[in-house]
Order: sequence, then C-alpha cells, then structure tokens
Amino acid sequence: METNLPLVRNVMKTDFKTLEGVTRVSEALKLMTEDKINAVLVEPRDENDVYGIMTLKDIARKVIAERRKLHETHVYEIMSKPVLMVSYDMPIPYAARFLTNFNVSYAMVMEADKVVGLVSLNGMVTQWKYV
Repeated sequence: METNLPLVRNVMKTDFKTLEGVTRVSEALKLMTEDKINAVLVEPRDENDVYGIMTLKDIARKVIAERRKLHETHVYEIMSKPVLMVSYDMPIPYAARFLTNFNVSYAMVMEADKVVGLVSLNGMVTQWKYV
C-alpha cells in the first residue's frame, strides 16, 4: 500500500464562502468576483436540510445560457444539492477519484462533523506534487 500520499487538508481552501439560498445570483456573482472564487456553499435552511453548492459553471449553464436575469434568479434555483463530502485526511488520489466518479468538481471538506473547507479537482491537480 502506498504511504505518504498528500491529503485533502493540504490542498483545500479554508477561506470558502457560504450564502443563503435566497441570495440573488447577481449578489453572489459580485462576491465571487471580488473574492476570486469559483464556488460558494449554500447554507441549509434548517436542521433537516443539507448544504448546496453554486459554481460559476452553474451560472453559465443555468442563467446565462438560458437567458435568465442575474438579479431575478436566486441561488437556490440553480445550485446543486446535496454536496459531496470528503474527510480532511483523505488521500488526494481517492478524493479525485470520488469526485470524478460523481462528475463533480467540488466537495466539502469535513473534520469531526464540521465543514472546514472546500476542495476542487482544479486545486488537486494544480497542487499535485507526488511523484
């Protein structure tokens, strides 16, 4: 078995943003542009709900391509839900395989039942240093 593989915690983004689902896409896009991020987590509405995620790709596909108005569309209308979760100590190759098996680009990173970051396939690829 391979040892010393880099872990998700080494490449995850800890400065992720969360929004409420009722946020207008125009407001979310402004925040994403200012903070130079490609995805935001969407907070659960209550204790029985789960996190969602909205990416720039969602905005392109579900708003722009459909000629919808950014200021009339809410995040909850275009987000994906539920969000895949990976452990902060999962080796990167397994996390990459997990995300690609589900054809998604992002996952929440969990540590002790708490969201501690976001990890992306792009981040895994650009930070990959294992030889």
